[in-house]
Amino acid sequence: MRGAELTQAKTVQYKGYEICMGSVYKNGEPLFHYYVPLGNGDGGVEQGKRIIDQIGEEGE
Repeated sequence: MRGAELTQAKTVQYKGYEICMGSVYKNGEPLFHYYVPLGNGDGGVEQGKRIIDQIGEEGE
């Protein structure tokens, strides 16, 4: 249970997606995973936001 609590605490909502430690989810379903370099203090959240923004630009 402790692992689930930690994961939920690190989940960030962004433009209708959930970003959590190298994974992006939509409506609770995993969409994709990406590599987060060691030492990235935010758990890859900013990188996930950039990827989501790029997806939005390609879809327009």
